[in-house]
Parts: sequence; structure tokens; C-alpha cells
Amino acid sequence: MRRLSAGVLAVALLAGGCAGLPVVAPPSGPAQTAPTLDAEAQALARVETYDDPLLAEYLATIADRLAGEEERESGAAPVTITVLRDPTINAFALPDGRVYVHTGLLSRLANEAQLAAVLARELTHARRRHGLLARASEGDVTAAIAALAPALTAAAGETDEAAGRPLSPVASAILGGRLTHAYTAAFTGHGRELERAADAGALERLVRAAWDPKEAPRAFERLRREARAGGVAERFHLGNDAALADRVESTQRLVTAVYAVAAALPDTNRETEDFEPVLAPMVRENARLELRAGRLRAAQAQLDRVLAHTPGDGRAYLYYGDLHRVRAQRARSVADRDELARRALAAYERAAALDPALGEVSRQVGLLYYQQGRVDRAREAFEQYITRNPDAPDVARVREYVRVLTP
Repeated sequence: MRRLSAGVLAVALLAGGCAGLPVVAPPSGPAQTAPTLDAEAQALARVETYDDPLLAEYLATIADRLAGEEERESGAAPVTITVLRDPTINAFALPDGRVYVHTGLLSRLANEAQLAAVLARELTHARRRHGLLARASEGDVTAAIAALAPALTAAAGETDEAAGRPLSPVASAILGGRLTHAYTAAFTGHGRELERAADAGALERLVRAAWDPKEAPRAFERLRREARAGGVAERFHLGNDAALADRVESTQRLVTAVYAVAAALPDTNRETEDFEPVLAPMVRENARLELRAGRLRAAQAQLDRVLAHTPGDGRAYLYYGDLHRVRAQRARSVADRDELARRALAAYERAAALDPALGEVSRQVGLLYYQQGRVDRAREAFEQYITRNPDAPDVARVREYVRVLTP
């Protein structure tokens, strides 16, 4: 078998990390022209977004409150916030006012003040156009791709679930398209001076909008713990331990030295009644992304959070069934495997009872029985899925399961 070099393996993994995104090709010939901001935004638009009008309105309301009256009246173009379906921890801003937030970051924040702290930093980066002051070059991105090769090679043989997939959808888009502005904002940050300036701007915005400034260092400490548990996939600036440690130290110093009075006020806000209800569906869908990435502990924690606030969420139970089914596949003993399979079936049944319109349940039950070798029950569940969902895009594939399982 022909062995691939580390560089070629890096290219292959980048290309396969997110279907439909630009393939990372090894550099050859004269240097390419760096993409424009509009071109970078178009490349990022190929990453699947999480589109929820309620969440979009909620984030826009927070951003508007953080802006303040003077900024709103200045005539500056409004900042746009796009939520990307990516389970890793990051948020970043392009200097034209586009702000991107990963579902993975949103799913790990504890309250509205922490969310406001993260958005306030990105609004400061965007408004002060930090991306134009500290910008990567095409060579920086190419060097980063080459440097990834050893880590990707190691990750390809990694069995620990914390490792997950070595590159997330957004990482694949940025590196695959050599997006220089996005690379700086998302991967390296804008340098210590500008990052600390963003911390200061964020705290100023938080206090002006009457959110509790003490939640800023708490937010970054929380992200730091989560990033440590996230494995090799956490490659972004806000998933980097050293960068997050600096965010914690910087914001804590500001709270103590500059905003001690505001931090002591009893009427500063941490969250509103909107926070958990609006974010819960997004947290649930991010748990599914975690599950697909093999990060099962994170998936369970997020599903637990959703069900604690919305115990009647049938889709959350559907994903919980998938979680138990995957764990049953990995079980080391027959007893553990059987118990996890039982839990999976119970979760699927609970999902169907709570939401009879969930057509996917019978397909997932079929996969569970197929995994157990219970051929007749698997075929029955698959046939039920086909009957109830004749126009589903995967019906042809499920029919193939039925054909194989029919004597």
C-alpha cells in the first residue's frame, strides 16, 4: 500500500472534513491573491447555519443593547450575527461587521450575561476593525496547514472520544479557502494588545448595558474547562487554553480595578427569562453535532441541560436514544451493551410518545435492532419508517436495508 506523506494526509483530511467546502491543495506556483472580505463571507456561507428566527431576534436584541445610543445613532452599518452549525468553541468577527458564532460556544454559556460578554468582544473587534490592523497573509494560512499535518496524523489513530474529528466544518472552510481575515480572527486572534483592547471594550459595553461584569471572566473560565475536554478539534482562538487564560486574567483584572462598583451593584443582570427557552433548541441540535463528532460526554451534558428545562422535548429523547445506541456499540461487556441498548429503546419510545410526528424514530429503532442482530424486528421497524415517510430522502437506503434483511 502506498503511504501518504503527512502533508498529503493533512490535505486529504481537510478535504474530507466538510463535504462541499474548498479542498486544501498544496501550494504551487506563484502566490495566490488573498480572498476579499466578500469572498471570505461567501466561503463561510457554505458552512451550514443554524437558522432560527427567535434566536436571531434574541441575539440582535442583545447586540443592539450592547451598542449603546451613540453607536446606534452614528449611522454605521448594523452588525450581522450568523450562527454556524459547528460544535467547537469559537466566535469571530470580520472587519466589515460580520460576526460569526458557533453553536458549540453558545451551548456552553451559562446565562445571558456570559453570552453578552462574548458578543461584546466580537462587536468591539468589528467596530474597531481589528481585523485590518492585524491580518494574516496567505503564507500564514499555508504554514498553518503544514503544521497541522502531524496533529491530524495522530488524530486519525486516536480512539479517545474527546479527540473527536480533527477539523470542524468552520476550520475546514477557513483553511480550505485560505481565508486570511477569518483565519486571523478565528484561529490566531489579533495579537495580545488588540485582544486585551477587545476585553476592555467588552466590559465597558457590559457595564453600560447593566449586565453583571463578573460574568465575563466566569464565561471564559467556563469555556476554558469545556475546551480542555473537547480534544483535538478545539483549534480556534476561543478554544485555546492560553488565549482563554488570558481572557480570564484580563477581564478579572478589569472587574477588580475598573468596574468594582458596578460589579457590586445588586441590580446588574445575569439573564432574562428568554435565555434558556430560546437557546434550548439550538443546544439540542448542537448535541447531535457532538454525537456525530464522537464527543459523547459533551452530547450527554447538553441533552441533560435541554431536558432539565424542556422535559417534553421528544427530539431530545430521540438524540438520547442515539447516544445510548452509540455507547452500546462501544460497550466492552455484554451486560453493558444490553443495558445501553435497553436505555436506547426506552428513549426512542419516549420520543415517539412525546412527539408522534417524529418519523425518524422507527428508522433509529430499526438501526438499534439491526445492531443487535434482531433481524425480524429491524426489518419491521424499517418497513414502518418507509410507510410513514415515503418521501424521505433516505428511503432508498432504508429499502436496501429491508432487502438485505428479507430472507
